[in-house]
Amino acid sequence: MSCPSPFANIPEPRLETLNALQALFANDPAPEKANLMIGVYRDDRGNPVLLNSVKRARRILYDNPSWTHEYPSSHLGECGYRDLSTALFFSSDSHLIKKKRRKTQYYMLTWTKANHANVFHHVGLETESLPWFSNKTRSLDIEALVARIASLPSGSVIVLQTAGNNPTGCDPTPSDWRRLAEWFIAGNHLVFFDAAYPGFVSGDFERDCEPVRSFAEAGVPMLLASTYGKAFGLYGERVGMLFATTDSAEHTRRVEGHMKLLARAETGAQPSFGASLVQAILGNADLRRIWEQDLMRMATELQSRRHILLEKLYKLDSKKDWSFIKHQAGMFTYTGLDAKQIDRLKNEHHVYLQDTGRLSIAGLNSTNIDHVAKSLHAVT
Repeated sequence: MSCPSPFANIPEPRLETLNALQALFANDPAPEKANLMIGVYRDDRGNPVLLNSVKRARRILYDNPSWTHEYPSSHLGECGYRDLSTALFFSSDSHLIKKKRRKTQYYMLTWTKANHANVFHHVGLETESLPWFSNKTRSLDIEALVARIASLPSGSVIVLQTAGNNPTGCDPTPSDWRRLAEWFIAGNHLVFFDAAYPGFVSGDFERDCEPVRSFAEAGVPMLLASTYGKAFGLYGERVGMLFATTDSAEHTRRVEGHMKLLARAETGAQPSFGASLVQAILGNADLRRIWEQDLMRMATELQSRRHILLEKLYKLDSKKDWSFIKHQAGMFTYTGLDAKQIDRLKNEHHVYLQDTGRLSIAGLNSTNIDHVAKSLHAVT
């Protein structure tokens, strides 16, 4: 006689539909198919890319007899890695380091990453939505966003993306960012920046971080969560940083203490291989120059794919206005296709988009772009 399973009453998990779509694509036997779902850079043949700068940094690490797989010296990660990251995001003379403030109201964009809501829900925080994108113009609705922020309770936490908004590809202009910073100051709000795609809009990592710097200079309280997975092609290494601005050394000390406790509880020690690669690149002038060239090349290639797709759609005599493709930027474009059109793309043409209508420009290449253009034309 066996005991009843303690797992029998576990509720059904609410997984993202993207997981199921990825499985469908993998099992689709069609010889002509396209995966335009995930934000992972691929070369012009659709293959994964290992950056030249990362190859060289990896060789340097392996050839260094003193480099080991030991625990990092701090639960916050290696000091050199943190210092170089601070200079990259803020500026070389930045004094901004870790801080966390307690707030009660949390807001995120209606148009944001699907996983954002999951992250907040997982730690028991309920969020409300903010407007961002106009379906009518296929562009940022800055007036609606400003009006909503102006109405929020004082001391709210607002989640924003720094550049290359996922899923819309629409970002505020520099003057829009300055205007937003003024409203954050007026409302005593804390901005929680998600920096996943710096470099993929302009080709310059630091230029794409200007929203971070303008908010910091304006004195807006800030948390910044960043990943190096995209800009360094280190997707599987899960390497990034968490920054927070502080008012005093005492605040810094206390916040760092809590960060250490959180790190200890979550992972025991910070994973170090990806961080070591990033540190090696940012700390070496030659490697950094190569990395900057890598990043510019990827951003330029993405922009080229946008224009090629647009040209092919126009050559097909499409009656739909696709001009938004060239005005949006980064890894994604938001097509505005409805559920029926997205299903037709998948079922009739074997072209897979995220069910929101987001199309990954990174998934386009010379072997599939003709088929993608014809398929988009066919369903519109």
